[in-house]
Amino acid sequence: MRTMLIKAFPDIAAAIRAGGRASRKGGINKALIEIGGITVINRTLAIIEPLFGEIIAAGWPSGDPLPSSVIAVQDNYPGIGPLAGIEAALRASRTQALFVFGGDMPWLSADIIKKQADYYLKNPSDILVARSEGLPEPLHSIYGKAIHQALVRYIEEGGSPAIIAFYKFTDTRFFELPQTEETRRALTNINRPADLKS
Repeated sequence: MRTMLIKAFPDIAAAIRAGGRASRKGGINKALIEIGGITVINRTLAIIEPLFGEIIAAGWPSGDPLPSSVIAVQDNYPGIGPLAGIEAALRASRTQALFVFGGDMPWLSADIIKKQADYYLKNPSDILVARSEGLPEPLHSIYGKAIHQALVRYIEEGGSPAIIAFYKFTDTRFFELPQTEETRRALTNINRPADLKS
């Protein structure tokens, strides 16, 4: 008999936004960089697979390896960065909300993710953005499926590719994170070799 695993948040999908190429690592997809012998993408999946039933990799480079359980989608509006990945993942998702993560964030915290998702479900909004020390993190945020058409219009009308510029057209709220070491690590992305030691 096949065992069905119950996910913690069946009404929310997860999207991993491909984090670009690491020029100092020979141009490798940042999500495929190994830390302690484990790739960033596998570290991320170990955290989010028990929580979300649908996982999408947005803007994942064609030809790069990806577990079969993950749905790869390409940007419909290439050249505008992560905003295009959010649009593509919202378009592909079957759920009413999408928790978006950066593909170059190796130390995500399951506890922080659970608290943010719980808050979103209890306090619905168009977008719920993680924020620490006054700084928003658009790639640790939840986006409601209902914003998709507004996002498409915004992109097609030439809106700024900065994700935060889109927020003013939606009901965006912030999930305040405490100034702790757990928060710092969870929101760290890989931009420099020193970041691998965080």
